[in-house]
Amino acid sequence: MTVTRTAARSGALIAASSGLLATALAPSAHAVAGDGSHRLASVDKTTLTQETRHEVPTAPAVQVASDAKLRIESKAVKVTPAPEPEPEPVVETTSYTEPAATATETEAPATPDYASDGSIGAQAVAIAMQYIGIAYTYGGESPSSGFDCSGLIKYVYAQLGIHLPHSSSSMVSAGYQVASPIPGDIVWTQGHVSLYAGDGMVVEAANYGTPVRHTAQWQDYAVYIRPY
Repeated sequence: MTVTRTAARSGALIAASSGLLATALAPSAHAVAGDGSHRLASVDKTTLTQETRHEVPTAPAVQVASDAKLRIESKAVKVTPAPEPEPEPVVETTSYTEPAATATETEAPATPDYASDGSIGAQAVAIAMQYIGIAYTYGGESPSSGFDCSGLIKYVYAQLGIHLPHSSSSMVSAGYQVASPIPGDIVWTQGHVSLYAGDGMVVEAANYGTPVRHTAQWQDYAVYIRPY
């Protein structure tokens, strides 16, 4: 009787242990085949016998407050930009252009400005100088027809509003005589008149074949007449 109870008890213990082992291993195999994040199923110890209950360890329970918050600290990462490349040095070049050679010009001697002092006589000389080269024409008194000696002087002073006779003999009384001539005075000799230009020079229409010219005074014993 005792042997039978002992055998039955041992069989029950073995059966219970086998059931516990099967229950524990089955979820483990399932977990390996499936998602690794699944945990093992809990063991219902109420079905165990008194002896088996003491053999199964109980894991401590982890309690988390319902209002617990997960705090993750993050720090700003400061990124230093790469330095900009330095500009390439600028090489300055200096160009040199040789000046073009210029021909040497020979300046002609300056013509005296006889009207520079603003006097009537100086203006008369300046006007007469414009007609250098006009042909001599007896009785002529214009640039288009030519000039004779008195016709040149008559035309020049007419441009200044002074009217003189077209006759060399009449011009001696057309103004007043002076001892020392200045530019614009009439140089009178018997049968010929010219216009004093200063520095011993005269402007005149001398004779046939000689155009109006600027030349040295050649008249001797001349009388100087100032017609204004």
